[in-house]
Amino acid sequence: MALTTRLSAVAAVALCAAAHADVVAGWTFQNSAFVSSTVGSSTFTYPQTGTDTAFTGFHADARTKWYNNVGNGSTAAVNSDFWSIGDYYQAALSTTGYTDISLKWDMTRSASGVQNFRIDISTDGGGNWSTVGTQVVLQNSATNGGTWGSATYVSNYTSTISGITAAADQASLLIRWIATSAAGATGGTVRIDNVQIQGTLVPAPGAAALVGLAGLIARRRRG
Repeated sequence: MALTTRLSAVAAVALCAAAHADVVAGWTFQNSAFVSSTVGSSTFTYPQTGTDTAFTGFHADARTKWYNNVGNGSTAAVNSDFWSIGDYYQAALSTTGYTDISLKWDMTRSASGVQNFRIDISTDGGGNWSTVGTQVVLQNSATNGGTWGSATYVSNYTSTISGITAAADQASLLIRWIATSAAGATGGTVRIDNVQIQGTLVPAPGAAALVGLAGLIARRRRG
């Protein structure tokens, strides 16, 4: 195999690797240490398995119970009651080295749970926020494509937001799902599961240089 061909093949591999979407952070809430709260609290922190990510929640009402409930096609998800406008779930992570950030999650509500949410992000620790999407949460019902349960994943409860430019290559990224309407009752619940943030890893300088070298040699050969 000629040198140019070998370099082109290596460059192609490097480009394919760079274009692959990776999971930057995610939560399926299957940690066995995650149990339902028995005492009300305004705040919630999911038991962590790493040091650079966190999933939390905040409600103004300190009577809120944070439940470990059935997920969308899994055994666990985060579920909470006592919702009011401005309450939220929050993911914290780093996207350093990643571009083309996208967000995917599953969410459902009870009949009296909050229906409307806004998705905001912050890259300065919560000092400033920008809105990247909104959501109308489907009630957990067979009429919405199937009942949310552990046995079967139902895609109708899944939402995605792609091309979040401001979230790329950030040492600190906060994502909030914020209630923008009131619950029908204090016992109304909202459940979230399968949170996933994806991105494309920026090629290392060495890989980028290799791609450039292969292209230069190919051009010279053609000339």
